[in-house]
Amino acid sequence: MKPNELQSALYELLAAPLRIEEIRRALPQAGRNELKDALDGLIADGRVMKNKKNRYAQSAHYGCVAGTYLATERAFGFVTPDAEPGADKPDDLFIPPNASGGAWHGDRVLVRVSERKNSRGRTEGAVLRVLRRADKELTGALVQRGKHFFVEPSSKKYPEIYIDPHDLGGAEAGDRVAVTVSHYGGEQLLPRGTVQADLGTEGTMAASIASVLRENGVFDVFPAEVLAQAEGIPQQVEPAALDGRLDLRDKLIFTIDGDDAKDFDDAVSLEPLENGHLLLGVHIADVSHYVTPGSPLDGEAFRRGTSVYYPRHVVPMLPFALSNGICSLRPEVDRLTFSALMEIDKDGRRHGATFAKSVIRSRARMTYNNVNQILAGDETLRAQYAFLAETADRMNALAQTLHKRRIERGALELDIPEAQVVVDENGEPAELQYRARGEAERLIEEFMLQANEAVAAFMAGRGDPTVYRVHENPDPDKLAAFAAFARPFGYRIDPSKPEDTFQLQTVLRGAQNDPAQRALPTLLLRSLARARYADECLGHYGLKAKFYLHFTSPIRRYPDLIAHRMLQKALTGEVFTGADESMCEEAAQQSTAREFAADACERDITALFVARYMQRFIGEEFDAEVSGVQPFGLFVSLANGCEGLIRIELLAGDFYQYDDQRMTLTGRHTGKRFTIGTPIRVKLLAASEITGQVDFAPADGALPVSPVPPTPPAQEDAPVPSGNRVARRRQGKGRGGSRKGRKPATRKRR
Repeated sequence: MKPNELQSALYELLAAPLRIEEIRRALPQAGRNELKDALDGLIADGRVMKNKKNRYAQSAHYGCVAGTYLATERAFGFVTPDAEPGADKPDDLFIPPNASGGAWHGDRVLVRVSERKNSRGRTEGAVLRVLRRADKELTGALVQRGKHFFVEPSSKKYPEIYIDPHDLGGAEAGDRVAVTVSHYGGEQLLPRGTVQADLGTEGTMAASIASVLRENGVFDVFPAEVLAQAEGIPQQVEPAALDGRLDLRDKLIFTIDGDDAKDFDDAVSLEPLENGHLLLGVHIADVSHYVTPGSPLDGEAFRRGTSVYYPRHVVPMLPFALSNGICSLRPEVDRLTFSALMEIDKDGRRHGATFAKSVIRSRARMTYNNVNQILAGDETLRAQYAFLAETADRMNALAQTLHKRRIERGALELDIPEAQVVVDENGEPAELQYRARGEAERLIEEFMLQANEAVAAFMAGRGDPTVYRVHENPDPDKLAAFAAFARPFGYRIDPSKPEDTFQLQTVLRGAQNDPAQRALPTLLLRSLARARYADECLGHYGLKAKFYLHFTSPIRRYPDLIAHRMLQKALTGEVFTGADESMCEEAAQQSTAREFAADACERDITALFVARYMQRFIGEEFDAEVSGVQPFGLFVSLANGCEGLIRIELLAGDFYQYDDQRMTLTGRHTGKRFTIGTPIRVKLLAASEITGQVDFAPADGALPVSPVPPTPPAQEDAPVPSGNRVARRRQGKGRGGSRKGRKPATRKRR
């Protein structure tokens, strides 16, 4: 029996307590050592426990769960319990002060669940033991007190770490450093660590950027062996590489990218066919020709998972010799590609697709800006690019047809404006604005979607392994909360029918031209599951696509590189092995994790640039809109896309109570109410290029009253826990019931 199969069988068997001899009798096919290893693995993972009577059982049987510890900047924390496959996500457990069991933020822990609830009605728990530590590396400021050195972590969720003078690694007090934890300390012993890298002078934006990258495992420098392999690749296509390839060099093929793009990994073509259909070509840089399995380049690409972008910078997945060199589809040079050729009729239906390794010669490096002007009829540009203007018109018409057909099948058009920082030649933020999306951008998007769906359908139809891009149905509770928020605007959403995306389309259409509904698309996006990578085809909810994967950006995404390799094996008839299946599973997990880390980097570093830009406006007033509501205050957004916080203590003149169901802060005495979308006049108080924090305060007289969103019926009818502080406060009785201005316990969440 395979180890995973044995663990699964053993876990199911232990739904009730058993002694070791009873387990052996129930699983006679398992060897003594195999059984011991499987049992030890389940115990180490927190899924199984042994009681004092030497009986083994699932942890839940003993009132315990495994999960992830989430620290706060106060003494308490939370644990997010593991969810069984297919089961609803359980609520977080509240971990009171002195019950963390030495756990640090992000650690995997085993928790004993209490029958007691805290003042906010949350179930409490106590950490029994740490099962697995999170990353041991942290960043923070190196400080000196007397002869002793300490690192004060950037996040207050972590304790101070003592550094022996021999472990400073050349860093000096006042530097921002990366430190690995060698000992987690105890009741009478401080945590200890070793400085691994000096990130610059504490209090500078450069050090903060380096810190964000380091915290998320993003490294700008490639290992020497990786660079050596990349630099050894010829920068021209060698004649031998053309053998067996589809030669498309005489076709009208061109790239369309942003003005500041440096790597061009996709090109497009469109030809009319004799039957009245169109042949859409999507030609992707054949990175797999140069990055082979098991090579140093492949290992580093797997580790990085994706390229990371922030203002005027990129940390590439592949060295520039590939990403900006031989794999970039530059004009008027031969480049190796993997082509998807799709026959599409006038109604946007795909009648088949073929895939082939190919060679192309791009005719032009087009930009979104220029193509948009060509499509708008700019005579100068249409004359300059006369050889492709008519094709561009035909492409745009096809893209509009494809988009219409996609919406008709139920795809969600979450076209939420995306803020961007415009940086000058000195690297300083010069402007904040929303990223424009014209017809050219939508054209490329529709064509890439077609290629991704076509490859996914081909691979799924054969049952061959690959990496899919999946987007699962939304959590019913989150969809119910969104439905309640949308109800005052006249929308009736049935959360029990998440597959009916047309009801959500109605909201998105209605919100397009109504400023009062501007928050609805963002709220809907927050209620949806997050897309991820998987080794099985689960469909894409937002696109309403049964088959979907990422095929079109192997320069900057590792899953696309795997998709190319697996597609080529399918086309050549090679036999797939268990190693291929394992590779796809591992690549899906790693790529999902690295994508999340890249998103965190891009978000946090962009916030630093935004804060630096806003420093010039400190003391000025702006019209804003509430974009988020939390127990600790309001997040507000300006017209330029800047988002900042109004702390609850600055909402003077009343005591504001938080309602997580209605997503409101309401004044107890005045009835003044804030919810998402509420307009408000604000004054900029502070903007830190070190933390990315932007702080606002209400300007004089800027406390409007918003309509009351209805409470969802399911929550409204829910029984109130009796006999605790929650019940007494709601009834106006018991401790604190009659005291005005009492501040309830809050969870600090940002």
